[in-house]
Amino acid sequence: MFRKLILCLSVLAIAGCAATAQEGYIKTQEVAFKELDTITQPEGAPIIIAVYDFGDMSGQKKPGGAYASMSSAVTQGSYQILIKALQDAGEGKWFRVVERHSLASLLQERKLIRTTRQMSDGESAEALPALLFAGAYVTGGIVGYDSDVLSGGAGARVLGIGASKEYRQDIISIMLRLINVQTGEVIISTTIEKTIYSSSTGGDVFKYFDADTMLVEIEAGYAKNEPVTYAVRKAIEAGVVSLIKEGAELELWKFGPTQQEITAQEEEKLRLELEAEEALFIAEEEQIKLKEENKELEKELDELLKEESTDEKDNEDSADPVPNNIHG
Repeated sequence: MFRKLILCLSVLAIAGCAATAQEGYIKTQEVAFKELDTITQPEGAPIIIAVYDFGDMSGQKKPGGAYASMSSAVTQGSYQILIKALQDAGEGKWFRVVERHSLASLLQERKLIRTTRQMSDGESAEALPALLFAGAYVTGGIVGYDSDVLSGGAGARVLGIGASKEYRQDIISIMLRLINVQTGEVIISTTIEKTIYSSSTGGDVFKYFDADTMLVEIEAGYAKNEPVTYAVRKAIEAGVVSLIKEGAELELWKFGPTQQEITAQEEEKLRLELEAEEALFIAEEEQIKLKEENKELEKELDELLKEESTDEKDNEDSADPVPNNIHG
């Protein structure tokens, strides 16, 4: 009975590990570096900016154990990640990114539109609007990928039961440069390093049962590796945030009011509006009160005038008539 129990437990453990390995999920991609989304929005309109080259300059290949791997250690889509990071900065209020990587395709499409319109409308064909130009552009790349910068582990075994844990750290480095188009000067240069953590945890049981005639050995383990592409995204987004902050320090642009300041301004505006409404209400009440007082004064004045008029009339009626004596 005991042997069957041990066998069942072993099968369930192996099946559980296999099921865990086969499970997958799909999730909506969000901003990896939270400050990119929450950074204070700029003062004024978004800044028009271009992106040229931004690729893998590390030259590192993915580790392949005993054989050489031709796959790169980092993603080759860093250019697209940078464009997305610039568009997401400050809830999309910081930059307007213009296309430069596929500029030849863009110009070819504009030429096709222009030709089609001329064939259809002749000389009266509507001209295409001019392309947006940028006052500055961003370039750079992934400049380093160092693996096994730090590694280690620990383990213990007691009476045939053991457990162990291992870890490893890799570092990825990116560089961003902001260049003035008019002068060619490198205005800002920033470098960001991101640590990639990998860890594994395992345990095993090695035991004899039934008077040392039955050997049972069970092993289980779990490994967690931070995705390299996610680390690249986070480093690029942190680089964009650093670019914005350094540009504000150099007075290339200015931060707008923070959310707290906007809330305080709205509260102050509401307070002033309430005070103005209250003052208007009080003024209207005072005006009504003055009108009522004026009516009462006018009424009293009319009564006084009537009384005076009545008194004068009574005086005239009560006065003795002047005698008219004629002496012959």
